[in-house]
Amino acid sequence: MTAAPEEMACQICLSPLNTLGAPPTYLHPIQLATDGHEPVPVPVSQLDTMQRTCDFCGDPYPTWTLVGGEVAAVAIGTAGGLVQNFGQAWAACATCQTYIDDGRNDKVVDRAVQALGRGNHPEARERIQQLHTAFLNARVPGRTLITTTAWPVTAISARDLPKVRDRLTHFYRAGDDLPFAWASTDQRRQIADGLDRSALYWIDGDFTDLAEYAAQKLPDVTISRDLMPPTDGLLVWSRSVTRRQIAAASWTANSDGWQLINYRTIGGGLDGKQLQRLREQVGWLAPMSSGQIHEQHPLPGDHPAAPLVATWLLIAQQTAEITTANLDKAVRKAYARTNRPAPEVRIVRIRGSRGTTPPSARSAPGDPGRSQTSRFWVSGHWRNQPYGPGRTLRRPVYISPFLRGPEEAPIKLSTTVRMLSSHKPKPEDYD
Repeated sequence: MTAAPEEMACQICLSPLNTLGAPPTYLHPIQLATDGHEPVPVPVSQLDTMQRTCDFCGDPYPTWTLVGGEVAAVAIGTAGGLVQNFGQAWAACATCQTYIDDGRNDKVVDRAVQALGRGNHPEARERIQQLHTAFLNARVPGRTLITTTAWPVTAISARDLPKVRDRLTHFYRAGDDLPFAWASTDQRRQIADGLDRSALYWIDGDFTDLAEYAAQKLPDVTISRDLMPPTDGLLVWSRSVTRRQIAAASWTANSDGWQLINYRTIGGGLDGKQLQRLREQVGWLAPMSSGQIHEQHPLPGDHPAAPLVATWLLIAQQTAEITTANLDKAVRKAYARTNRPAPEVRIVRIRGSRGTTPPSARSAPGDPGRSQTSRFWVSGHWRNQPYGPGRTLRRPVYISPFLRGPEEAPIKLSTTVRMLSSHKPKPEDYD
């Protein structure tokens, strides 16, 4: 049996591509509006975000991949040839999937007709229904979560973390499939077991700003156990970080090091029955990328795990002040009913400021720096700090922005300064 060719996407616009002939020619879907660029094919497996749409109605936030009958739409004209090959794997949004689960395929057709603006064209509706029927009548059981959809960001509060963790753990153990990177049953079980025993961290807004900024400048890091938290964990930032919109990360210890997983939030913009089902079936987080890191192996500064590693390092160098969240009584009761100890959610914020200028940055009497007539801001940066036996090892330590120059000199106003607050958050900040 010949293996199916790997799906390809355009590296520029992140859209899936049609494949024609052998050797293959790659084309943008005919209905896709582009800026005219030529396709730059890249395997979908190399991307953690794609601009895919629901193959039933065109919704921009597809949730599941279904497998059914092979369907292709062909147009013959001056351009000739294949216009759209839907194949036998279709993407379905949460709403279309809900209607399909409920046996309301007519509602799926209605959505497609309305999306195309053909509500008053019976013939158009009939053709769309034929395409849907050809696919759904041959549908095979099961479905796969689409992890590459760039959902609108959903805020997760500290108090939400126990149910977010429990729903994610349930999904890893449930029957719905994940893409091949997480397809192994043993691997999914190991991740779920790690989440069950994980420490929970919620990073407040100011510390999230600091971690994101520091991650952009992170040098190569050699991973060692003294840099890692002592247990498995799940960490959620108060907002998504980096251009990749990473909302959370988990780490699970194994015999070969640690497995790190980045997550995005899922379900933003949904409401009603569709949102309720998605929360029950998947939860709040969808895995984006996964990687194994090894002790004493270098981790490049531009690694996908950079935001998590930067956050670890900042916490380890005592930049953080850690408190615990007040959990809802409902959460405590739910854990008590299953004979589990109440979860502890650690809230991480910036430790109180100790002044803007480190002693080493101030000019001493007789120092040439005393001739300076102004002070200026030095941007935050990483510095390798000696540690360990004989101080032969090195670990990155983040130096926060500070003022350099004589204490009595005026501050140069021509420099853009990035300021990070250290205020103590109020209870409502965690909601």
